[in-house]
Amino acid sequence: MDARITRQRLGNLISYDWLKMLGTILAFVLVLVLLFTMTATRPRQDQEYGIYAYTDVQAGENFSDLGDALMEKKVFSYDVLTATAESFAGNSYADSVFQARRAAGQGTVMFMTDNPTYETDENGEYVLDENGQPKIAEQSQLYNFAGGSAVHADASAPAAIYDTEYYLALCEDYLAEFFGADWETDDAFDGTTSPEQSFTRRNDKDKRYRTAEQKAMGVEEEKARLKKLREDYLFVRGVFEDGTLSHTAYDFEEEDGSVRTLHLGIDVGGLNGLKDLVCYTDSEGKRTTENINLVVLYNSYLFGEDLNFETVSFLRYLVETYR
Repeated sequence: MDARITRQRLGNLISYDWLKMLGTILAFVLVLVLLFTMTATRPRQDQEYGIYAYTDVQAGENFSDLGDALMEKKVFSYDVLTATAESFAGNSYADSVFQARRAAGQGTVMFMTDNPTYETDENGEYVLDENGQPKIAEQSQLYNFAGGSAVHADASAPAAIYDTEYYLALCEDYLAEFFGADWETDDAFDGTTSPEQSFTRRNDKDKRYRTAEQKAMGVEEEKARLKKLREDYLFVRGVFEDGTLSHTAYDFEEEDGSVRTLHLGIDVGGLNGLKDLVCYTDSEGKRTTENINLVVLYNSYLFGEDLNFETVSFLRYLVETYR
């Protein structure tokens, strides 16, 4: 038997061993990837914040990176784990994709336009209705999307969005639940619900909080979340009071003949820099943000839950970044 060590045999041996080593390394990396994937914390549906731009709203230069910017700047509380932004403009399948997203309960807020089309006569003048107001030929995107179905205090049927005044009133009630009647000024958690209770009911089985020490840290994060929400809410209330933001209201006739006013969106079009985030092209071909509204999408799994009011923090971000 020829057992001599030759250059060729030595080369073959080294090549074969390197292949085995490379295969072993690749297998080890694959096992690690699978291990981290299986044990990583996966966001619950309420821990995902989705921002949409509806069909006629175009994404500005800041829109594609909006989710990353919100997370980097810690706009939301510690318990929001992902933020994404998606535009449905310029896509022939946009409406189908949007409907699929909403059917799956995805999306938290959406930018929409509120620009009805008015009837004109042969001279280009507005045709007036019986009340002397311009007659609407076609309702706005906002009106057509939401109609009279906004969730409000007396709502008894499923709806697409929140009445925005009602949404903010719910946030006040939520804060009072933790801080008590003097929630605006007192830091003491002397309401009917404690931060420990809200943390436990939401994150008791969260993989981030396995040990007693980690859970204690989580309770402190929960306290910070509530204090931040209060600060953000008071800021937002202030910019409504000074006219920076406003509710877009429509009157709807009820079955009994009474009229109910619903607030379908929050007009953010007056924010001077908003064009860097979203805009649309008007009838004269100009990029504008006039009458762009932010609607708060209704998701049943969020109603009455702790993370339902993260949009308050998003509103503050919009004002501070684009005013």
